[in-house]
Amino acid sequence: MSAFERAGVQRVIDKALAAGVEVPAEIYAIRDRCGTSAEPGVWWEEQNPGVNYVGGCCDGDVHRGPGGCTCWTPVYDVEQAAPIRPGGPEDLQVRTERCGDCAFRRDSPERRDEFMRETLYALADDGEPFWCHDGMRRPVRWEHPDGRIVEGDPADWHPAIAGRLPYRADGRVALLCAGWAARVRASAVRHG
Repeated sequence: MSAFERAGVQRVIDKALAAGVEVPAEIYAIRDRCGTSAEPGVWWEEQNPGVNYVGGCCDGDVHRGPGGCTCWTPVYDVEQAAPIRPGGPEDLQVRTERCGDCAFRRDSPERRDEFMRETLYALADDGEPFWCHDGMRRPVRWEHPDGRIVEGDPADWHPAIAGRLPYRADGRVALLCAGWAARVRASAVRHG
């Protein structure tokens, strides 16, 4: 689950709490588990139902089974260069046009889902940055010390993060999403 998807889950939690609806512990667990090194263990568990597994490699594995294991190591599609820190906010750049799978495109999976669409729009309307994934590294697979392997998710980007900024694999700070920037401009005009 990406940071964006986690933000969507958090928005659902916030809406439920604001409406006085009790949020089940399982929903918090989904939000809190995803994005950790245990996620590949969850994928392995889902892909291997009923496999007789003898674990015990880490506390997560001992207490929660293979879905709680944190021993997985990512194998990235590219090497990550050291981050080149921008001098200031004026050095942050917006991508010149939307990428081919921009979340803000009308036909994107993110916009087809009501909660994800609301999350996208809220990020832009609130001026919270949304970064373009182009040029960022991603795990093509995850390897466990015992030899198990799971394939990475094509949408699971793992950029280097320094000073709360994501960095592309070449070390440059990520570009702000062009679709996000267009929405920010439109929001400023509407509220301006």
